[in-house]
Amino acid sequence: MRLVFSIAVAGVSGALAWAGHAELLPLALILPAAWALAPCRLCAGAVAFVYHVAAARDVPQGAAIFFGTADVSGWFLVIGAGLLYALPFAALWSRNFTAWRGLLALLLVSLPPIGVFGWANPITAAGVLFPGAGWLGLAAVIALFAALTRWPLLALPLPLIVTLIQVEPPPAPAGWVAHDTSFLMASGQQDYLADAQRQQSIIEDVYRSDAKVVVLPETIVGRWSDASLFLWGELAQHARNKGQTILFGAELANGSGYTNSVLGLDVDGATPVYSQLMPVPVSMWKPWTDAGAIPQWFEVQTAIIDGQRTAFLICYEQLMAWPPLVVMLGDPDVLVGVSNDWWARGTSIPGIQRSALIAWSRLFGTKLIFAVNE
Repeated sequence: MRLVFSIAVAGVSGALAWAGHAELLPLALILPAAWALAPCRLCAGAVAFVYHVAAARDVPQGAAIFFGTADVSGWFLVIGAGLLYALPFAALWSRNFTAWRGLLALLLVSLPPIGVFGWANPITAAGVLFPGAGWLGLAAVIALFAALTRWPLLALPLPLIVTLIQVEPPPAPAGWVAHDTSFLMASGQQDYLADAQRQQSIIEDVYRSDAKVVVLPETIVGRWSDASLFLWGELAQHARNKGQTILFGAELANGSGYTNSVLGLDVDGATPVYSQLMPVPVSMWKPWTDAGAIPQWFEVQTAIIDGQRTAFLICYEQLMAWPPLVVMLGDPDVLVGVSNDWWARGTSIPGIQRSALIAWSRLFGTKLIFAVNE
C-alpha cells in the first residue's frame, strides 16, 4: 500500500507540476517526500522513474513526429532517460530519512552526465516560491528539498500553497518584440526552395516591424552561410538605418559539425551572440560522431543588446536545471528564450518551456522574451 501511494503521488506531482502552468511548479517538490516514503530501494527508484516519465509524457508523441517513426521509439527514449534519472534515487535511498542522500541525488540528476537527461528538475520551482531572491532563493529551495526528504509530511501544505500562488510573467524589455512563426520543418531534409520561401516570408514580416529589437525562433533560418546574406542583406541594411537589432536562430557550420546558435543580423553577415550549451541528445548532439551539434557545456555567454546584458536559452535547455544556472552566472538583465517546436505542436511541451522560463526569469529578476516556431 505504501509503495502504491508513493508511486501514485510521484506520478501525479510530475504530471501536474509539468503541465505548462508556472503556478503548479512547486508540486514538483512532492518528489523528495514521495521518495523518502518509499518502502525499499527498488521502490525508491520506481518513484523517481514514474515522476520523470509523467513529466515527459508528451515526448513520445513529439519524438514520433520529429523522427517520422512510431510513438514506440519515443517511449524508448523516455524510459531510458527515466531509468537514468531513477538510478541515483535508488542508489542513495535509505530506511533512515537523511537529507544529505536526497541532496546528493538531486545534484547527480541536475548536472551532466545524468543531468543531460535531467528534465523536470524540482529546483525550477524556486522562481515561483522565491521570486527575485536569486541565488539565495535557489539555496532556499534546495534546503526545502532536503527538508522534505527528512520530514516528508512537510509536503502536505504544498497543494494548498499552490492554489494561493499567482504568477505574472516578467515583462519584455521596452521596444522588444518576439516574432512567433508557424512553419513545419521536416527533420533530416534539405529543401532549399522551401527554406528560401520560409525565410522570405519572415523577412517581409520583419521589414514592417518598428520594434527596437526583433527576436525570431530557434533555427528558423536553417543553416547560415555566406549565401544567406543574399536573402537577408536588404533587411540588414534596412535594420541598420533604423537602428534596429534582429536576433534569429540558425545553425553555424563548425568543422564537420555545427553549433545551434542565436545570431545578430549585420550588413556584413551575422554575428553569433549565443551558442547552445546542450543540444538535444541523439537528434542533435551525437557523441558517437563529429557530425552533430557541438555543445558549449559550461561556457557563460552574454551579449549587450540595446544596452542591456542579455542571456539566452535555446529550446531543450529550458527543460533542465544546469543550463539556466550557467547563463545566470552572467548576471543578465534580459533572458531570451527561443524554440523551434514544430514537432511538439499539440503537446504540453511549449507550455512547459514557457513556465520554466518564467520561473527562472522571476527567480533572478530579469526581463523575459520568448520566440517560438510552433
